[in-house]
Amino acid sequence: MCPPDCAHMTAMTEAPEAIALPSYREQSPQVAARFQRLRERPVILEVRDVVKHFDSPQGQMVALDRVSFKTHRREFLCVIGASGCGKSTLARLLAGLEELSSGEILLDARPVAGPGPDRGMVCQTYTLFPWLTVLRNVMFGLELSRGVSAITAKSEAQEWIELVGLTEFADLYPHQLSGGMKQRVAIARALANRPRILLMDEPFSALDAQTRAQMQSYLLQIWRQVDITIVFITHDLDEAIYLADRVLVLDAKPGRVRELMEVAVPRPRSPGQFLSPSFIAARRHLEELIHPLSETAEHLPMVRLTKVGDDVE
Repeated sequence: MCPPDCAHMTAMTEAPEAIALPSYREQSPQVAARFQRLRERPVILEVRDVVKHFDSPQGQMVALDRVSFKTHRREFLCVIGASGCGKSTLARLLAGLEELSSGEILLDARPVAGPGPDRGMVCQTYTLFPWLTVLRNVMFGLELSRGVSAITAKSEAQEWIELVGLTEFADLYPHQLSGGMKQRVAIARALANRPRILLMDEPFSALDAQTRAQMQSYLLQIWRQVDITIVFITHDLDEAIYLADRVLVLDAKPGRVRELMEVAVPRPRSPGQFLSPSFIAARRHLEELIHPLSETAEHLPMVRLTKVGDDVE
C-alpha cells in the first residue's frame, strides 16, 4: 500500500500538462472571506528588519538580512526556503535563544528579549526528559514556569494529554513511546504553559512517512481547539501548503523574504486536497521560487572507480 505522502508525489508527477491550473493567487469566495477575517485579527507577532550575522574564519556571515513580516492571532504561518536560508536561525531568534544583530521582534507589541513562557517550542529532536513519565513531562513546565501547585499542574497536564490523545499512555516513559507519540507529548508540554505563539522547527522531519502524515492531521486538529498562533519551519513544500494559512518564502545566503504567499486551498484541509488544482498550483509556484528550472546542479569532480564497460545513464 502506498504511504500517505505517496499521493503527494503522484499528484505532482502525473498531473496532466493539458489541464490548465489556476493561478496560485486565485481564491474561492470562501477562502477570500477567511483571509479577510484573518487580516482583521490583532497582530500577535511583528518582525521588523531583522538582521542576524555570525563571525567565521572567512569573515562575517549574514544569515538573515532585513527580514520583516507580521503574524495575526490564531494564524498558521509556515516558513520555507532552500538550505542555508536561515529558517532555524529565525526560529531561534523568535524563541529568544539567539540575539539579534539588528532589527526588532515584537510579541504583543513588546520586544522579545530572551526566552519566555509566552513562546513554546517544539524541535526536530525529542526533548522530553527520559526519567519522567508522560504526565510528569507535561507537568514540569507548569510547575517550573507558572509556579502552580502539584495538584493544579497534574489536573491541567491531564487535560492537555487528553487533547493530544495520549491519556492511556500518561504513566509511560519516553522510551516506551513511538516517535509520533513523543512529539505529541512535546506539543502538549509546550501548550500547557499557554504561550501566545508555538514555534515548531521541522518537528516531523525525523518521522516516517505514515507517522508524519498522522502528525500533520493531529496538529491541525489541536490547532483548531486552542487559541494559539503557530510559526512552523519546514523544508517540505507539501507540508507547508497542507498546514499553513500563509507561507513565508526565504531566499538563501543571505536569508531574505522572497514572498509571503496566501494558501488558496480551502479549510478544513484533507489529504485528498493534494490532488486539487489549487494545491498543485501553490506547490508549483513554491517550487519555482525555491528551485528555479534554470538553476543547474553543481558539477562535482568525479573520478571513475569502476570499469563496467557501459554507462549507467
